[in-house]
Amino acid sequence: MKILIKVLKGDECEVEVFDTTTIFELKRKVEKILNIPAAHQKILYLGRTLIDDKTIGSYSTTIKPGSKLTIVVKEGEMLKDVMLKLFKRYYPEEQAANMNRTFIADFERKLNEMSLDDIERMATYFLNRDRQLYGDATHPI
Repeated sequence: MKILIKVLKGDECEVEVFDTTTIFELKRKVEKILNIPAAHQKILYLGRTLIDDKTIGSYSTTIKPGSKLTIVVKEGEMLKDVMLKLFKRYYPEEQAANMNRTFIADFERKLNEMSLDDIERMATYFLNRDRQLYGDATHPI
């Protein structure tokens, strides 16, 4: 079936999907058509966020041929902000802030110690891993 994908305040496209197509696979299709990284897409239908590992068929009572889904483009977050949110889930505010400062300082120190060869080996490893997990795509996750 064909469904319409509309980017909030942006482009739109029509995409061919099946009941077995996962939402993540749909994001990959949209990535190829509209050039929006799958990791930055949040797909909504009737105000509900669709879950990556669910299939179109799991929403079959609502998603029909010609349905219009909306994409909200999420900007990537800084590592320090993501880590602080994570630490705050488990630790008091002050302790979380201290742990975050320590983590970021250690991360930056280790990153600065890496050679370009180290970085290239690491990038190659993750690109190959993503290709095995998600298929050969121009923009791995």
